[in-house]
Amino acid sequence: MVGDLPSTWTGGGWQVPRQSVTGWAYDFKSPQLNALVGEAVDQNYSLSAALARLDQAAERARITNAGRLPELGATLQTTRSQNLRGANFQTVRANNFNFAMSVAWEIDLWGRIKNLRDADLDEMNAQANFYKSSRLSLAANVAKVSFEIVEARLQIDLSNQTRRSLLTNLEILDARLEAGGGDERTALEISLTRADIAGVKASIIENQRQLDAAKRVLETLLGRYPSGEVESLSTMPTISREIPVGLPSELLLRRPDLLAAEARVDAALKDLAASRKALLPTVRINGGVGTSTTDEFGDIFDPQNLIWNLGSNLARPLYRGGELKAQIRISEAERNELVSDYANSALVAFREVETALSSEGYLRGQIQELTVAAEEAQRAEALSLDQYEKGIVDIITLLDSQRRAFNSQSSLLSTQLFLLKNRVDLYLALGGDFDHVLSDK
Repeated sequence: MVGDLPSTWTGGGWQVPRQSVTGWAYDFKSPQLNALVGEAVDQNYSLSAALARLDQAAERARITNAGRLPELGATLQTTRSQNLRGANFQTVRANNFNFAMSVAWEIDLWGRIKNLRDADLDEMNAQANFYKSSRLSLAANVAKVSFEIVEARLQIDLSNQTRRSLLTNLEILDARLEAGGGDERTALEISLTRADIAGVKASIIENQRQLDAAKRVLETLLGRYPSGEVESLSTMPTISREIPVGLPSELLLRRPDLLAAEARVDAALKDLAASRKALLPTVRINGGVGTSTTDEFGDIFDPQNLIWNLGSNLARPLYRGGELKAQIRISEAERNELVSDYANSALVAFREVETALSSEGYLRGQIQELTVAAEEAQRAEALSLDQYEKGIVDIITLLDSQRRAFNSQSSLLSTQLFLLKNRVDLYLALGGDFDHVLSDK
């Protein structure tokens, strides 16, 4: 329904085996991450709600299917009446006992009820895929938030390391000023150093805020109280697997959200068929058997009191103010809406995969350059510190080199996080990992 598919993904030039996938979390080689994902799947309340919606859809399908079967009923009725008769006002009592069984059956001559039942089954299939999609999204969010927690901790460690270096510089300047060897330039250098220290402290506070918020988000995903005490991962995981060569675009069609959208289109088609068949005659059979007596209660089981009836009717709606034809037009419009939504969802899915594939290459190139930048900035920092201590350069050069070293290492950490999250986005866009069909469990 999405038109012609490209033979391969264009972004990055990568391809993958045709099998669908799950188990992507194992590609990060982190038992802690796998444990967190497992806990989230077991305890997350939103996922439990999605499973409950699946159960509801299954029961609605059973209810609709019941319309194809005969309806049986039984009634037992007892009444007692009393009145006064004659001049003497004699009390007269009368008992009446009735027992009846009835059967009613609408013969699904045109398959209208079957269409409705099949539409409900398609909706159940849609809800099953929505549940799978919710589980996949939950696992992806757990992974990305876990990575954010580790990155925030590393940023805090880096900031503290830079802060200690700046404090050492400040101690040297303060000692020089106290020894009387300072001048107006020294006062400027002290102010610049203190400004950098304050900036690093602000960075630490910001990262602490982000760390606290990420912990509470993760705890919520895990179904825990958001106390901000979760430990998450101890180290930043690495991507242990390269994107395989040979990735056909048809792999995308196993995405559970696309399968759900397709199932809803199928349901809409069956609803439309049922709406059209509502204009046709309906055949209904009604029957009953029962007994009635005014004597003893036990007499209702006497075959001599047996009464039965059997009848059928053929009914066709003639005029209902255009209601049925309007319902057909509504069903057609709903079908068109769902078809358009499905096509748009497919295009968005293709865009997500292409973007994630392209971004992987860009991010790897960026990390390579940032690694060089961080190494050179650290080397420059060490050289400027040595030259500052020898009086060759001033404090401004040292502060600038320290600032460059900090910024380059911080950018490297952030980009490494982006790479991990982008790989998760790729798994999410593909509907799983590179090897396995999405599990039904």
